[in-house]
Amino acid sequence: MNIKALAVAPYPGLGDLLKEMSREYPQIEMDIETADLQEAVPIVKRAEQKGVEVIVSRGGTASLIREHVSIPVVDIPVSGYDMLRVLTLVKDSNSQVAIIGFPNVCRGAEAVSSLLDFEIPVYPIESEAEVRSALRKAFKKGVQIVLGDVVTVKTAQEMGCHGILITSGRESIEEAFAEVVRVCERERKGREIIKLYETVLTHDAHGIFIADPHGVIRYANRAAADLLRFREDELPGTRLNRVSALLHDLIRKEGAEPAQRIKERVWLHDQGVQVDVVTYRSGSESLFIFYLEPADHLPGRGRAYVQDRQATFAQIIGSSDEIRQTIKRAKAFAKTDKNIWITGEIGSGRSLFAQAIHSASRRNQAAFYRLSCGMDDDELEGILFGTGGEPGLLDSPLAGTIYLEEIGQMSSRLQQKLLQKLKNGTRQRMIVSSSIPGMTLVKQGKFAQELVILLGEHLLPVPPLRQRAEDIEEIARVLIAAHNSRYGKQIVGLKDEILEPLMEYPWPGNVKELENVVEEMLLLTNGHYVGGKEAEEVLERHRSEMNEKDSAKRAEIDLTGSWDEIERRILLYILREEGMNQSRAANRLGINRSTLWRKLRDVLHNKTI
Repeated sequence: MNIKALAVAPYPGLGDLLKEMSREYPQIEMDIETADLQEAVPIVKRAEQKGVEVIVSRGGTASLIREHVSIPVVDIPVSGYDMLRVLTLVKDSNSQVAIIGFPNVCRGAEAVSSLLDFEIPVYPIESEAEVRSALRKAFKKGVQIVLGDVVTVKTAQEMGCHGILITSGRESIEEAFAEVVRVCERERKGREIIKLYETVLTHDAHGIFIADPHGVIRYANRAAADLLRFREDELPGTRLNRVSALLHDLIRKEGAEPAQRIKERVWLHDQGVQVDVVTYRSGSESLFIFYLEPADHLPGRGRAYVQDRQATFAQIIGSSDEIRQTIKRAKAFAKTDKNIWITGEIGSGRSLFAQAIHSASRRNQAAFYRLSCGMDDDELEGILFGTGGEPGLLDSPLAGTIYLEEIGQMSSRLQQKLLQKLKNGTRQRMIVSSSIPGMTLVKQGKFAQELVILLGEHLLPVPPLRQRAEDIEEIARVLIAAHNSRYGKQIVGLKDEILEPLMEYPWPGNVKELENVVEEMLLLTNGHYVGGKEAEEVLERHRSEMNEKDSAKRAEIDLTGSWDEIERRILLYILREEGMNQSRAANRLGINRSTLWRKLRDVLHNKTI
């Protein structure tokens, strides 16, 4: 085992002795420099950069070197033999003698002087700056000869006093060389173990990373980098809030003592993730170890998600009075923590407003969960209220935002459960949306009035696109720019002949339908402007589909026959529209599931529908 070492000798004689004795240790490749205290700092820094494994020095110089390098520093001790030799030298002196030096020099002086029946005062120092003060104290007490390290002897001589250097003998050098071998063996074994652990962690399927109390990532394995959408070498040194505000919130406790263990289920980059955070304390510092595991298999979690980049009000395009007033109202609501009920037609941008409100609120560093109330009743219940001992989103300690789309589709049972939860309190802010105003749902017998009041502390109606037709051209320009980069087009605008029909079209699907139409037109355009026969055909096709849907809705249910027959036809029509989901169908019909099942059972026994 060859060891690369550097010896920094505070005095020339020590360097000579080190050079002589290093021949007895062929496994140690030792460079020797003579330097004391601050002179040694640039030398050892260069040595560390060149791959030196261990540094050997003595006294205050060794202590100072430790502050400037990360590799081991072996201290050449002042042995009992060293102290015995120097005290024997001055024992019979008629002059007063004192020892002034760093702790390792002073250590053992009292024990040896006691053996020699020779009392000698000791003045310990911790830094070079304390030497002169200690010497002045000694001089006031009549001390004439000072024993100590290099800096003590030099300073004493400068101040007109005799100084005798306490030198290190062969015994101390042998002990230091033996320690060099032991330290390097430990370091190499430690590095091998660390390398083994790093190999295991790197290839572990679980994502693992470590963050310090300031939120700076110290280590991350490959799986963590993949889950967080970063390169493995990018994460160390990166602040966690830049990687994921949601994960950063798990350890940000507003100055409170961090928990020993945190368990959360979150949604990161369109993927469910189980997060365990363990607090590791090293001295006065706490480190946070994150364990990440894909959790797509967890029931219902795939339907509650946090989007990668939250929308802002700047992304809501339009300059019409209608949209500007809506944005102004939404910005005011964002400054509060009150719940918001957003009403508007499908495709009008309700979810965009919900995200923008969250982004502009004080909760913008926390999670924005988006759920559809059209999902299965049990699935929605598990996500909101928890299941199998796992807490739901409403019990999360993170003060985020829960956005419930189409709240009118929530079952009466879950409405009552949500009402009770809101009364008891939750850290989450609720934003809900519906196509029908809340009080209209109450009048229709589909929603609890008390819950409408709690969820609709602020009301935000979003205008349909047909009421702000002057915004269509501006929205289309933004869509064209986005599609140009996606499809490699160079479209620069809309022709006048297509703009007017676009503004006259009623847009039942609102902005979402406009997005689809513009994309289809752009794909069929070969020139620099959208227009012409192809664009007109796209719009005409949408107009025809709209008319067909209206006709189908009017004609799909046969209203002839008895009331029971008409009711059964309506039941089957609603059930088909809801994808045969009985919970959603029952909710839409304003009846419970057992009533719907009873009616469906009757349908199965009656084939005359």
